[in-house]
Amino acid sequence: MNIEKLKTYWYPVLASKALKSKPLGKTLLGVALVFFRNNDEVICFKDQCPHRGVALSNGSLVNNQLQCHYHGWSFDKEGRLTHVHGCTKKCEEKIELEAFSVVEEGNLIWVRLSGDRAFEWLFPLEKNFVNSRHIKQIEGDFLHSIENFLDPTHTSFIHKGLLRSKSRQGMNISQKSSEEGFVTHYALRDKQNGLINKFFDKGINKNRAMFRLPGFAKIEYLKDEALLFCVVIFFVPLKKGEIQMVVDVALPQSMVPKWLVFTLLQPFLELALYQDKKILKEQYEKTKDKEFEYVILESDLVIDHLLHLLSDKRKGVDKQLYMEL
Repeated sequence: MNIEKLKTYWYPVLASKALKSKPLGKTLLGVALVFFRNNDEVICFKDQCPHRGVALSNGSLVNNQLQCHYHGWSFDKEGRLTHVHGCTKKCEEKIELEAFSVVEEGNLIWVRLSGDRAFEWLFPLEKNFVNSRHIKQIEGDFLHSIENFLDPTHTSFIHKGLLRSKSRQGMNISQKSSEEGFVTHYALRDKQNGLINKFFDKGINKNRAMFRLPGFAKIEYLKDEALLFCVVIFFVPLKKGEIQMVVDVALPQSMVPKWLVFTLLQPFLELALYQDKKILKEQYEKTKDKEFEYVILESDLVIDHLLHLLSDKRKGVDKQLYMEL
């Protein structure tokens, strides 16, 4: 992956409610971060004390300042060293922590590691829809995890019975890409016929799946042009082999209480996630220690685009084809 490129984007790394009165450590793209609140402001520094290298996230907040738990060095919200335990004079050494840009939006805490890219809210807020959001963590490769979510061909096997049954399901596929992402349109000739569709499908005949840098992926389920529901996952690369997923499910408002709809749907989604986690972990264990040579065919709809966007490989090919699953 092009790590330096990915560092210039914004990532949702924490739920707002997770950050309370103590410092909290988190890793993003292999960079250890410490978060804490200073009144109503969220502050983020590199999670390492410049004195002896220990994690500042194991420290505490004293008078709104971040204090290291090893020797008591204290830093203000700008990252400036303000107090050295044992010094009788005011510390005159100009020592500052490495700071990172933070935005708190939509009950999430977002971070950008470098650059000046403006923050943009990506999660859908569809009119007359209700949302349920959860943060999950999986073991696997960042790029492969995104491909798995957007790839329909594995669903007949990994999610057999849950998303697809034995009967053939045909679809016309068209795709369009840009330097920030791509979108794939599916016009379904046959109704998707897994268990989830049996209970929750109200005539879906189109799917629209999109990806946008750095890790935003969305699948919309439509009847003609009317949106019936959508699933968004923002994939966050914590470090090699560890991926955080901010999952957002949007359903239309109805006479049925929101809590009941999501309660009924959640077991099916949790089962699909369990199945994906299992295969992604297996894949990662088999490929993590060497450069894997991909075999890419026409049926592999998204891998070439992801390799181009995330790893600077050659530009992907927009697909126009008929497929049966």
